[in-house]
This record gives sequence, structure tokens and C-alpha cells, in this order.
Amino acid sequence: MDVLMITVFVSLLLVIGGLVLFFVRQRAGDFDHGDRLSLLPLADDPAGPPEQDVQPQEP
Repeated sequence: MDVLMITVFVSLLLVIGGLVLFFVRQRAGDFDHGDRLSLLPLADDPAGPPEQDVQPQEP
């Protein structure tokens, strides 16, 4: 029974530690670039579409 109490206690410490680290990193702004990267495919290409040099093939 003592092992079960220790396991629950250690598990709670790990969960609380993970949450603390997550909120510290959230406050520091480490996850702010996710919004910018998700909208990147919707942005216009500044160079425009690439020109393709396609030459007709003769049979």
C-alpha cells in the first residue's frame, strides 16, 4: 500500500511540474509563432508564380 501512495505522489508531482513548465513557457511567448506559421500558406507569394519554359514536343 505504501508503494501506491508513493506512486500517486510522484505522479502528481510530475503533472504539476509539467503544468508549471508549460505555463512558464506560454508566458515567455514560445508558442506565439504557431499562429504565424499556420497562416503562412495563405499569404501571397511576393515573387509571383514561377515562369515555366515549356517547349512543344514534336512527334
